[in-house]
Order: sequence, then C-alpha cells, then structure tokens
Amino acid sequence: MKRSELVTAASGPAGIDPGALTREQLLGWRCALCGTLLAGDRPLGTVTIGQGPTLTTYPLWACDPTCTTEHAWRAAIGHAAGCEACRTGECATGQRLLDAYTAAFRQEHDGGAG
Repeated sequence: MKRSELVTAASGPAGIDPGALTREQLLGWRCALCGTLLAGDRPLGTVTIGQGPTLTTYPLWACDPTCTTEHAWRAAIGHAAGCEACRTGECATGQRLLDAYTAAFRQEHDGGAG
C-alpha cells in the first residue's frame, strides 16, 4: 500500500498526523511521538485510517512518561538537522515533532507540579 492511498478518517491525539505514522508506530512497536522502540509505554489514544471502504482503528502508544520528553526532543532536533524544509519553517513533519516535544514538556512539568 502506498502512502498516497491512505486516507485519514480522524485526526490523532496530540496533533499526530495519522498519515505520517510508520507501520511500526501503527502496530505499537515504536513510539507514535518520537519513533523510538517501545520498552515502557503508555496509551495515547487511537487513530482511524481508511483504504477504500475499509477503516482500521489503531491504538497509539508513546514512551513511558519518564523518557518521552528526551526522545521527543532528540527526534525533533535529529529531523531538523537534515531537513531543508525545517530551515524555512515549511516542514509538517518537523512541526509535528516539535509539537510532540512541546506537549511532552508541558505534561512533564504540569505533572510534577501537582
């Protein structure tokens, strides 16, 4: 199946673009936010992706909260370092990774305050 054949039926949690997720992220092998192989994890929610008349709902998983912020930051910086579109501010993937980092950072700091 080609990426262009995917049609998103519902947007994902935390601003995740379902069409940008890899097979491994959809199957729960890698973090939906940063792409790291999962050891400890937590549920994020679900995304629904359609191909033709078939809709499939996938549960999304993220790194354990103790490592989410670090992995999200590394993923964002690693992507931006080699992406020309990130330098011009026109990269949807880079923005998604930065948004994931921002959400993880806020969650970590809001969770530690209470």
